[in-house]
Amino acid sequence: MHPLLMMAPGVNPALPNLANRGTRTMAKQWLSQITHWWNIAKELSPKQVERELLTPFRIALVGQPDRVEAVWRVLTSGASPQTQQIAAEYVKRFTGPPQEEFDFVLACDALEVPQDAIEAIVDHFQRHEFPLVALARILPGTREMVVNRLIEDVASLNAGIAMLSAVPSVFPLLGLLAPPAALADIIVLTKNQLLMVLRMAAAYGKAPDWRKRLPELASVLGAAFGWRAVARELVGFVPGGVGMVVKGMVAYAGTLTVGRAAAWYYATGRTPGRAERERLYQQAWEEAREKSQEWNKP
Repeated sequence: MHPLLMMAPGVNPALPNLANRGTRTMAKQWLSQITHWWNIAKELSPKQVERELLTPFRIALVGQPDRVEAVWRVLTSGASPQTQQIAAEYVKRFTGPPQEEFDFVLACDALEVPQDAIEAIVDHFQRHEFPLVALARILPGTREMVVNRLIEDVASLNAGIAMLSAVPSVFPLLGLLAPPAALADIIVLTKNQLLMVLRMAAAYGKAPDWRKRLPELASVLGAAFGWRAVARELVGFVPGGVGMVVKGMVAYAGTLTVGRAAAWYYATGRTPGRAERERLYQQAWEEAREKSQEWNKP
């Protein structure tokens, strides 16, 4: 059975035996969205992500040997011996000021705890618009933070696009209430989400090729289908239909849901279960509501 049919909450996997016309119509719309998603996915090129992965960087860890080694262990947590050997080419350790040039020099003695090194490094490279997936590929200890930053950035980007758009529905993977005229905007948002998932796969050491990632992308898409029910409830709270801010909220929360479902998969090797999906939906919606307060400020 296709993973989408296995994971979509509230959908009967025995499609030929659907009992009523309303459910049949919903199933047809659902399958139509899968076809739309597939067509967009075929247009994606992994070259951009591959270039980001290969971006070189050099980090110097400076301080007392025990502090430097503690930071090194944090940055390479979970790394295989081969990955640690590669990481040693990118991250050098010193007891005094290095005489070479580095992209970032971290004073390990100044850290309260070694784990603070992750945020210090990710913050520095993000400020300099460095592709963070390159960090995550080499330094597994940074992966969780890098992936979280990536999801937040894409969710905020999609929210902004949705609010500037005249599209009445902005969750592209589900096509909520979207008319055919909205296709151009939906394609932009969908590509953002799919590229986000490819970058996340790359951050976890997988090839950023959508053909190889297709089963995983399908599973993630299936996990996201439960967002449809949340969005329907959302629409009911808005007088006169879906407003600009609410469109942003749906795009933001929908992208969070897709990203976090993918992160769950890549971190555990398993698709989120029903309880975890429900938690993802609720958490994403609450964060979207909080975010909308910022958008409402003059």
